[in-house]
Amino acid sequence: MIWRCYLSKVAVTYWHNTQTISMPVRDRVETAVKGGESVTPQWLVFAVITSMTLMLCIAINLRAYSIMNTEAQQNERLNTEIEQMTNENLAIQEEIHNLKTDSRAIEREARKIGMSRPNKKDFVPVN
Repeated sequence: MIWRCYLSKVAVTYWHNTQTISMPVRDRVETAVKGGESVTPQWLVFAVITSMTLMLCIAINLRAYSIMNTEAQQNERLNTEIEQMTNENLAIQEEIHNLKTDSRAIEREARKIGMSRPNKKDFVPVN
């Protein structure tokens, strides 16, 4: 009996509501969306969130990869420069050692700057 009373109240509410009876089905769906109910499927929300997370991860990884690539190139360039300067430093140290110990090297450098022994005549080519 109670069940019948409840069912009849529901039926009366439905059948006496003129908006519900006269509205087509698609208008009822639009009304439901306007009323606060969501019709968006849950899988769509999950797919959007997952794709946005994936794009964010890819963007971060690509940026990190490009920075790492730039720093690796800079490291290679600096290592080459260090090697060149080390070789130049060794050549200068060898020249310093020769100038300290070898008398011929000292004379050769003295001639380069225009000096000579007191009793020796240097021939200077005239062009």
